Amino acid sequence: MTTKIDIQIISDSETENAVQADVSSRTAYLSSIEHDGKTFAVITWIANHELGLKKPEWVIPISSVAHQTMPDTSAPYRWRLSDPLPSSLFDGSASRQVRRQFGVQPAPNIAFKLKRQHH
Repeated sequence: MTTKIDIQIISDSETENAVQADVSSRTAYLSSIEHDGKTFAVITWIANHELGLKKPEWVIPISSVAHQTMPDTSAPYRWRLSDPLPSSLFDGSASRQVRRQFGVQPAPNIAFKLKRQHH
């Protein structure tokens, strides 16, 4: 049985921990992806270990939220979101209004290779 996957596979176009955000009074680091000239913070991922791929599920376009671009390349992240994000964006319980408020949208139809876990 062959599994058909209808997505564009992009390798190494993800930057881990590139976005710093406050989520329910805690500091969180989100991955960023670039696609079609836009940069997105990834809210949730879907992993397919059988295929060795992961796909962003929900994203926030960096341009749609107040943020700071870090001028110093030695900073541990490239962007810092100015407004706190509710934890409901991450656990799937956010209302449509909250998702709209933060510009959350379905991710582009792309996938990335899973990094191997070292035990």
